[in-house]
Amino acid sequence: MAEPLLPPVWILAGPEIGLKETFVADIIQKARRLGGDDPEIHRLYAGDSSSSDAISLLRNSSLFSSWVIVEFRNVEQLGQNADIAALTRYCGAPAEQTVLFLETEGYAAPKAIEKAVSAACRKTFFELFENELAGWVRRELAQSELSLDGEALESLLELVPHDTASLKAACLILSSSFSGGSALSAENVEAAILRSKPEDAFTLFEKIGQGELPLSLEVLDSVLDSRRGDANQIIAALVWSFRRLQRIGDAVARGERFEDACLREGARSKTVQRQLRAALQRSKPEDCRRIILALSETEAAIRGPLGTAFDRQLLHLLITSIITEKGRGLAIAGWSEQGIYPQFKM
Repeated sequence: MAEPLLPPVWILAGPEIGLKETFVADIIQKARRLGGDDPEIHRLYAGDSSSSDAISLLRNSSLFSSWVIVEFRNVEQLGQNADIAALTRYCGAPAEQTVLFLETEGYAAPKAIEKAVSAACRKTFFELFENELAGWVRRELAQSELSLDGEALESLLELVPHDTASLKAACLILSSSFSGGSALSAENVEAAILRSKPEDAFTLFEKIGQGELPLSLEVLDSVLDSRRGDANQIIAALVWSFRRLQRIGDAVARGERFEDACLREGARSKTVQRQLRAALQRSKPEDCRRIILALSETEAAIRGPLGTAFDRQLLHLLITSIITEKGRGLAIAGWSEQGIYPQFKM
């Protein structure tokens, strides 16, 4: 039996989404050259689709394309033995002029499927090391004739997740914001990236740190409405942020330079340092400790029997408490007795 023009089944594992997408794009390009036309491409997700859905697309050859390519993502979520068995059988006898990508952000597919796929067609895409990230970013920006100094690179890596898909998107933002030949500073990078970022729990922390109550509540509603974070995720991000702020405040109180404390906490960006300085002026370490307790109390209330129905209202009260009263107690600790919300009676 002749060797297939392209290996028909691949397992693509690992968290490095950008390099994985580049690999898939290369295979699609090879199929385009072999077939002389655009392949028919489908993307399915385990949990939303079954393995039989993917196999049907591969078995039923396209009327309009020479090749059929199916990306079946999140295969680690395949919980049914029948799904795994069906894919295992298909791997043993794949359809001609098709490519099936079995993708996971974990480090392995189900064992039965792994055994059915040649070792040469099992690839793991690891995140780049720190020293590799710098070279990757510089090469990407060089295509747009942009350069950046060491401080600007540090700012970029602090503001953007360390996968090449996110970094590529950030480089595209920079290339559309500055003309070729520009040498970017940290301020240039931060202004462009922060302007493009959607609001999230960390944007909310920034507004809280500035003491902007109406804007903080507006950002909170935006994050909840856009589903970029639920109540528990928002609280977790705020706890992390206020704990970091508390540690920086404690270090400064012991005589350490603010900038040195920020560097130790991984806050290298000048913009982030300015945000932390503004937040520290409003919330001293003892305030942070109270606010963290308030966050914990609110999380407990949300996990209670009525919490899910009133999570937005509880978060509104929480943010109001943090900004106006430095988090001095919540409902289950006796709001009205402590005078934080005298109009709110339990």
